[in-house]
Amino acid sequence: MRRPEHAAPRVGAVFVALAAALAIRAAAASEMQNVGPGHASSTCVGESGSARCAVDTLMACFARASRSLCARIGAEPPDGAPEPRRLEYVVERESVISADQITDDLREIAWFKPGFTLVELQIRSCKPDAADCDSETWEDLQVYLRQQGPAWRVVHWRAPGDPDAPVQVPDALR
Repeated sequence: MRRPEHAAPRVGAVFVALAAALAIRAAAASEMQNVGPGHASSTCVGESGSARCAVDTLMACFARASRSLCARIGAEPPDGAPEPRRLEYVVERESVISADQITDDLREIAWFKPGFTLVELQIRSCKPDAADCDSETWEDLQVYLRQQGPAWRVVHWRAPGDPDAPVQVPDALR
């Protein structure tokens, strides 16, 4: 499920804008990942055995415009048919949502449940043949996942420009 339309009004009062709260941390080259058509720094693209591998697969889905990669982790591909591109990303934080973080305003949100994992990233993209995306701006991305048996599934993802609301983080996870 991506962007439940009924959730945005209720969620707005509970969340604060992530963009104002987080800034990209200086990352060593080994921490920054990249993926594009024909290449990936991650060795587990296409796998779903961990939350990180599911996130790496989602990033490859975005970068390669590959519906089949999205399907492997249960994610809806981005709206429209984006062109393949180079994508660079840094995982800033991985948090597990606990029962005490579910307030009355969040009880009906399908992607914010106890036991789900929230992975917060900084991403930037550029042309697929670029050596790097250094001239591009970092943007926030949130990926909500849950484990189903041995596999991790993307329940929801939120990116800049989504029409439902800006990228946000619950106060309880800050």
